[in-house]
Amino acid sequence: MWLRREQREPPAELPAPIRLTRLGQLEREFHAVLASQVPDPQARDGDGLARALRATGLESAVAGHVMRLRDRLRASRYGPRGQGDAAELAAELEQVLHVLGAEPGRTRRRASVVALVALVALGRPAAGQAPSAEALYEAGALRAAADSFAARATAEPRVAAHWYNLGATLYRAGADGKATAAWMHALRLAPRDPLIRRTRDLLASPDAPSEVLLAPGLATPGEWALVAVLLWLAVWLAVAARRRRTVVLGLAVLTAVATTLAAREGLRRARPLAIVLNAATPVRTAPYGSASAASTVEAGAALLIVRSYGPWLEVRRADGIRGWVLSTEVARL
Repeated sequence: MWLRREQREPPAELPAPIRLTRLGQLEREFHAVLASQVPDPQARDGDGLARALRATGLESAVAGHVMRLRDRLRASRYGPRGQGDAAELAAELEQVLHVLGAEPGRTRRRASVVALVALVALGRPAAGQAPSAEALYEAGALRAAADSFAARATAEPRVAAHWYNLGATLYRAGADGKATAAWMHALRLAPRDPLIRRTRDLLASPDAPSEVLLAPGLATPGEWALVAVLLWLAVWLAVAARRRRTVVLGLAVLTAVATTLAAREGLRRARPLAIVLNAATPVRTAPYGSASAASTVEAGAALLIVRSYGPWLEVRRADGIRGWVLSTEVARL
């Protein structure tokens, strides 16, 4: 009887395997790389992840980006995120894993994942691999590339190439306001570089007053001062050599012109400028969020800073714009 009953009972159905989404597959690969690079789970899951990654030799900017990406993944899983955020995260994860040499989507190939251990440290390129920021830019991982270029610009603020590369990355990412600010830093450092000057044609100012405020000079204040010193020496050499008075006067006039240009360029650069980061940014009548907008300005517009009040900046311009903007809405030069 028991035998017949067992035969009549249908076999238990096995639970269907859980199918991971595209983001889930990429997230699994991402965490496998972190586990291989940082074995300590407390360091891997806590606030010390960036420090632990830097200890392995990873570039500081990239380590910070990896930690922010981990936090964004957590927010996407547990927070009120939409499908657009998930798609953006999946695209960024795929780009970064591609740069690191992984094959996104093939999570069962542990050999490929383990191979990332040698490549996740972007500051340690292997066998002719391009530098990290450039590799990320070429692969389209623009957020990580911008972080890396920004770290270089912070570490070496007098190198125009870092600011130019940062601006190019931000421009490609569609952040025109931030790109304008970065390229203005590059222009101030190398005002005669033809490649950097071409950015003024690529990303023109949104209005005429901004064009005037952001117009690059022919030389830096230091370069004009050096020309003035050399001309001053030439004046005294001409006097010592008993040159004609017209020669001495001509050199003296040129010295005065160079000195004036040095002072003028120095004063122009000393003006506190703000570059608007986002389109249709309101310039409010008072320094609080509920104040009405007296006007709006577009991304890349330039404003003169009058003073600051907490997180607010009072700004003005020759065309009559005057009011308050949040300091987070602009980049200061």
